[in-house]
Amino acid sequence: AAQGCAQTFPRSSVGMYCTSHFQGSIGGDTRSGYPNKAKPENTSEVGNHTFEGGKQIEIRTKTGFVHCAPEEIVPKRFGLHVKACSILLEYEVPRHSLLAHHPIVVDFSGAAGVGLSYSSNTAVGGHPAGVRDDDKAMAAELRKMHSPWLDNVQLEQIAALVGRLRAAAPRCAQGGDGNGGQGGATEAGDAPPKRLRRARVQKVPETARAAKRSKEPEIRKVFDAIRGDAPVDAINLEDFRSFVGDYLGFGQAEVETFFTRHADGAGPRARLTFEGFTKDYSLLNPFMLGPQRREEVIVRRPGSLGGLQQAYPVQQVNIEELDDCEVYVCTQTAQAFADGCKRCIVLLGPCESSVFVRECEDCVFWLATQQLRTRDCKRCNFFLYSKTEPIIESSEDLAFAPWSARYPGCAAQFEKANFDPQKNFWNAVFDFSGKVDKAHWRILPLEEIRELCIELPGEPPEGMAGDGPDNPCPKVTHSLLCAPPLASEDCGQGVANIPQTRPDPPPEPSGSVRIPELVLLDVAGQPHRQVGLTHLDTVARP
Repeated sequence: AAQGCAQTFPRSSVGMYCTSHFQGSIGGDTRSGYPNKAKPENTSEVGNHTFEGGKQIEIRTKTGFVHCAPEEIVPKRFGLHVKACSILLEYEVPRHSLLAHHPIVVDFSGAAGVGLSYSSNTAVGGHPAGVRDDDKAMAAELRKMHSPWLDNVQLEQIAALVGRLRAAAPRCAQGGDGNGGQGGATEAGDAPPKRLRRARVQKVPETARAAKRSKEPEIRKVFDAIRGDAPVDAINLEDFRSFVGDYLGFGQAEVETFFTRHADGAGPRARLTFEGFTKDYSLLNPFMLGPQRREEVIVRRPGSLGGLQQAYPVQQVNIEELDDCEVYVCTQTAQAFADGCKRCIVLLGPCESSVFVRECEDCVFWLATQQLRTRDCKRCNFFLYSKTEPIIESSEDLAFAPWSARYPGCAAQFEKANFDPQKNFWNAVFDFSGKVDKAHWRILPLEEIRELCIELPGEPPEGMAGDGPDNPCPKVTHSLLCAPPLASEDCGQGVANIPQTRPDPPPEPSGSVRIPELVLLDVAGQPHRQVGLTHLDTVARP
């Protein structure tokens, strides 16, 4: 499938791809990566375009042909079709109210370096550093060949997309399954068997008690469950993915990071021995995210914390002492704690009771919860759905806005948790440390709103992931940010007379505002970019 990305903010080069695209793009089919459900009436399904003499472009649509001048093209976002070794450009022609695709085939035949991993490059904030010279040269040639569509696109962005395709080129040529298989030439018999996808966990998992103090017999039992009937006392990558990714519901980058960090060997022959497996065994506890982890991307997929079966209800999750990390818990929880995190991005799907955020600094949270309680937090932003009044205490420089995230199954999880998207107490904040002359929190202006989209390829189809990322809550607008807080239906009254000073409404935008959206695609590979708040700040920069 094509991997959507944006013209303005390029994705990272490998692994957990992140980017932004802006509010206001024409709608499309969510299953194709479009932001809205309604599909545009005039969309070129196969992207047949003709550039006639450098003066006019002919676009084939379902109802016939339309024509436009090159200057009428408005690029919207890019995608990659790995198997076709193509870059796909989604663009708009406003005069015709048309959203169309333009395919750009990248031919690596005879090109030097095909099959080399792109992971040797680093990236800062999603912008690849050290882009290969041959990728730049090919990008320049592509921009020349497809000038009507690419003239206004930065050469570095095209080169980054070419680099991603180059890294995937062996898998494309060999008909890879898109599950992150190893590239490059291999000898006969080297390739591991295609993994048997396991169903998502439906009982308390074997690693629920995984900790640094776990004893060898407990660890050995889990190791053997993953290894199965393999003739050697070691685990290959596909079996590890099957257990940790498919069964436990961990993110693909986290799975591969664990395996490559501790495996012996490289490529298809890499194996994880029992000794290597024990080194970070505590990280396989799905409910304990931390402590003391840095610059990691951590994902929990739908159902990974229970809730798929009545016999295994949703569980509590603890996020503890993370620095510069990204945590995306795309599933329901019974209760959640985030303690001592710094410069992190955190998403938590619907929580049945309370989310406690304590001693966190410089973090951005997307939270959906029955109630939010914070204590001793500084400089944190909350994109919040709360079924009751949020409570803050001993905290300062907090900022609030309505929930603005989407991921597969989000709407269904809201419904299951009995969360009414139209009834959000996000700005009905009660401050236990309130003062007469000062508010410890503010409402984010529209210019500071950030949207988050999480794509989870490869989810089993049994209703866990739905048709694509969705968000049941209203779009964040200036009027929504200025709306008065909802009146509580709780008839209780506090015994203490704590002053409550509300912040002023945010100022009206001076002009039209384009809201950046951070898009995360959970696939195998390492994120070659900065991780955490620094990345969000960079990709959201106008």
